[in-house]
Amino acid sequence: MLEYRQRMPRPTHDTSTILDAAGRILGAEGLAKVTMAAVIREAGVPSGSLYYRFPDRPALLAALWNRAIESYHRDAYPLFEGDPVEAAAALAAYTVRWCEAEPAHAHVLLAGRSRFDADAWPDAARQAEAAESVRWNQSIRGLTRRLRAETSVPITEILLVVVDLPYGAVRRYLGGDTPIPADLAEVVAGIVRTSLR
Repeated sequence: MLEYRQRMPRPTHDTSTILDAAGRILGAEGLAKVTMAAVIREAGVPSGSLYYRFPDRPALLAALWNRAIESYHRDAYPLFEGDPVEAAAALAAYTVRWCEAEPAHAHVLLAGRSRFDADAWPDAARQAEAAESVRWNQSIRGLTRRLRAETSVPITEILLVVVDLPYGAVRRYLGGDTPIPADLAEVVAGIVRTSLR
């Protein structure tokens, strides 16, 4: 007589698990260490699960970059509305808070797109990234124009305080694996307001 054994559920290895592992490696060891073999080890997934989703490293890096960008941009777009100086301050504070809440994603953005081998990405990933870049850059340019019209602050200075300052403020903490101070978002927002008034 045949015995019927209850089948154990197969473990699921979803895309998020894999990309989370890649993000942890990047944050701890740098982008060069994000290899297919390292991600398999870190995620604890069979190689087939990884290669089924990402046929090669460029495809993995593309997904890692695009996911981080989507995470950052999703809640940032509404902040561009209203008074331009307050919008700039809100965006700066949001950037700091987002980096604190999403350190793995923040490490991806701080590494910079140029290091992600974008020329080798799959076409769909490149097109998605390009479309999102256009949308984001239009939003930044629109805010910059509004700030320039209202404050007469030079564009170079606007970009420095609105775009570069928040990343510079968090880089020292994320790079040193040190907690971001609780008041850093408000400090950065205050500097933005002072610089643009």
